[in-house]
Amino acid sequence: MPPLSLYDITIPIFIHHLKTINNLLDKGEAHVGSDHAATLVNLRLVADMQPLSFQVQRVSKISTGVAALVGSAEAITFEDNEKTLPELHERINKTIAYLEKVDPKSFVDAEDKEVILKNAAGERKFTGSSYVSTFALPNFYFHFVTLYALLRKEGVQIGKRDFLT
Repeated sequence: MPPLSLYDITIPIFIHHLKTINNLLDKGEAHVGSDHAATLVNLRLVADMQPLSFQVQRVSKISTGVAALVGSAEAITFEDNEKTLPELHERINKTIAYLEKVDPKSFVDAEDKEVILKNAAGERKFTGSSYVSTFALPNFYFHFVTLYALLRKEGVQIGKRDFLT
């Protein structure tokens, strides 16, 4: 059996967990009722933390970023302006559709590829492997778990099985 590639440990896993997020949001809406679903989008764990909508936007941005930065897929951008659950579902579905089109071959020999992240704090340089293992995957899971925790905080009846399936 060939060794796992950077594609294998990112894109299919992102798709799986994005589908899980759709299911978690559905359970959240069922819990609060459609009349109060808008409140879920703005949930925060604490006042100085970003809301649930931001968590969805980040998992989307991180997963598409891996495809573009490591896998050399054509970059895609979203406006980060989702304010309703249907808009968050649409964002997730667009992200999944994009990721499903990523060619696994685009990740061949990407382990040593230079990846440069630019932000207000400056530049950070990674190899493809270090970007995936020390930045992208931990960040993806941070925001995924935060979304899960926000829903649990509101009393949504979800558990480990919902997180893993």
